[in-house]
Amino acid sequence: MPGGARRIIGFDRKVSLRWLDATAEWTAQGLAAPVIRGQLERLLDGQVAGGGPHSARGKTMTVLLHVWAAVPDAATPLRDEGLALLLGRGGRERLPLHWGMCLATYPLFREVAATTGQLLALQGEAALAQVVRRVAESWGERSTLTRAVQRVVRSFVDWGVLTETSRKGIFLPAARVAVLSGDGIGAWLLEADLLGSGRREYPLRGLIGAPSVFPFDMALSVRDVVGNPRLEICREGLDEDMVILKG
Repeated sequence: MPGGARRIIGFDRKVSLRWLDATAEWTAQGLAAPVIRGQLERLLDGQVAGGGPHSARGKTMTVLLHVWAAVPDAATPLRDEGLALLLGRGGRERLPLHWGMCLATYPLFREVAATTGQLLALQGEAALAQVVRRVAESWGERSTLTRAVQRVVRSFVDWGVLTETSRKGIFLPAARVAVLSGDGIGAWLLEADLLGSGRREYPLRGLIGAPSVFPFDMALSVRDVVGNPRLEICREGLDEDMVILKG
């Protein structure tokens, strides 16, 4: 079995955007993670079964907290700016921010997103069985992985970025969400994807069109990237702009 089998799955729940909204808002209010967990316990009561840390509800709360409240140290500056960007927006405008934090904090989420985006680009649709098989090639065959991938894809449907066809397990892309130049979200989302990839640099054109950000139509320029204090641009060759994570 490949070494990828030892990787921690982490994101193994179907998650609602409303729950992510609540977690982000409580984090922005300065509430500590244990307090937010208590708030989530009440929010999820009657919606997700269980009453302990290893129950479905407990695991769902852990995912939510890891996305916005108890983030890895490397993602803290990204999270802090994300909260500032999120609180001035509502509804679908928040989707790129939730998506970016999931990319940055959960490698499995990013892999499922990238695999789904690749399949959509290649054939216009994505089969759940194909997504599971491709992710398993790098993460290792295991039943827990299969269930986790299924739940991530079901989250995509719940978030309105995929629609299921009449053929069970076959998904089409929904209308893409516009991410406009000049509002700060686009460069922030590129940073989130780059951070989640484990790379320090990547071509700007490749980031804008990356499969992992398939739900978004990004109209960005070098100026947008330069406006992000944690990113810089370096020209490579005659016409390739590289985005570099500072630090």
